[in-house]
Amino acid sequence: MTLATPQPSLPMFYRSLRAIEPTVHLGWGVRSQTDLSAARSANAVPLGVGEFWHASGQYPIVFGPAGAASMPIVVTALLEGRNLFIDANNQWLDQAYVPAWLRRYPFWMQSSPDKQRARLWFDPSAKQVVPLQEDENAQPLFDYQGKPNLALERIIAFCKQCDAESEQTNAFMQALEKHHLLVDRSVTMELTPGTPYTLKGFRMVDEAAYHRLPDTILAQWVRNGWTSLIAMHLISATQNWRKLLQLHTMQNH
Repeated sequence: MTLATPQPSLPMFYRSLRAIEPTVHLGWGVRSQTDLSAARSANAVPLGVGEFWHASGQYPIVFGPAGAASMPIVVTALLEGRNLFIDANNQWLDQAYVPAWLRRYPFWMQSSPDKQRARLWFDPSAKQVVPLQEDENAQPLFDYQGKPNLALERIIAFCKQCDAESEQTNAFMQALEKHHLLVDRSVTMELTPGTPYTLKGFRMVDEAAYHRLPDTILAQWVRNGWTSLIAMHLISATQNWRKLLQLHTMQNH
């Protein structure tokens, strides 16, 4: 089995995008509880570099295939079609770290090429942004003058934070790719006794190639915090495959 990859035209898990406009969405609000059904079948979720420490204790942190899917990801299932971390109510499991990619959903921010302007979008299929008459508990997006309310200001701030971290993550990925440190890997385990099962379609840092980097490069990577990221990636992939297997076994018995 191979890890699923993002759709090329839309961000992973987003079915469509609609711009939030005060002229259109005055009298609309956002529900407080996010429905994560869009990620129910996902066996991988994108991760930002600032999240490695939070995620490294629970998930294998690996990297997607070369190309559009070249990004850090956490593995959330051993079988495609069943996210082990989403419960029957489409909520993330208690005590498990929720990646920012999902905490931002269904919102998405797109910046102009000069970074001077940004536009906020949402996925209407998530049913989280609704007219206020549909849900009296929804938090209004705009005040009566069409200015963002506190709920929308918080959403915008978080999307900007995610956008900034995306640039840091891209810089890290570009460095790994430039020095050819990412190689295809797979993991084999027994989902049922006596039946080997192999998960592939992801990449990991080649430790031998990493250790051969010149001292000048390594010194710069230490200052950038990238050596710590690589360490957390390698440790997570060593420790957490068995945790996924235990979770899979518990949920299938």
